Amino acid sequence: MNLDCKHSSSTAILLFAQSNKVESALKPIAYQKKQNDLLWQKMNQKVLQTIHKTNLPYFISDEKTQVGDSFGDKLSHAITTVFEKGFEKVIVVGNDSPGLTKEHLLNARIGLQQKEWVFGPDCKGGTYLIGVSKSVFNAGEFANISWQTTQVAAQLKALSVEESILLSPLADLNTLNDFKNVLSGFSFHSTFKNSLLSIVSYQHPINRVLKKRYSFDIVGFNFNKGSPVLE
Repeated sequence: MNLDCKHSSSTAILLFAQSNKVESALKPIAYQKKQNDLLWQKMNQKVLQTIHKTNLPYFISDEKTQVGDSFGDKLSHAITTVFEKGFEKVIVVGNDSPGLTKEHLLNARIGLQQKEWVFGPDCKGGTYLIGVSKSVFNAGEFANISWQTTQVAAQLKALSVEESILLSPLADLNTLNDFKNVLSGFSFHSTFKNSLLSIVSYQHPINRVLKKRYSFDIVGFNFNKGSPVLE
């Protein structure tokens, strides 16, 4: 866990995501490995830039610092670690929702001042953002959510009873079809959109991206997302 800035806020952001290299190995969206590495580098840069704009303290939890056997164990431990550092509220995001904005994060912070839970639903039954207060966080129950399934959002809502706020939904990015759907939400003149398109489509049409299979030097990692489906 890394605290990248000092702040008097009682709310911290937790970026729960894999490094560029691991994400690239797990999610081969681009045609070539080099392109895919660059794609996830851009994705990680994008979410960090968004977090920086909030001026909130933040932590990063990746495969080097995550503790536990399952996705739920790792995420639960990461959140607990932030609480143990003195924060009362944590906003968890991943690196696979490029539509995430500063406003989503700041609205989550405001939401946590009113309710104990805030959720940003994705389009597959998961979430791209989870906000939770220390006072209601049960690490065991949280770890036992059916992470990485379409049941995540419903089970989280059940944990929160009625003490939650929902943000606007966002699409996440795990496959080529997700990639197309996600980028359709950006304007034609979006620099970020054009940057990703140039990476994925470089030398090869997009509809051929998944026809090429290649191996990586990383094996044995669970499909681990910051926006759990969660992502």
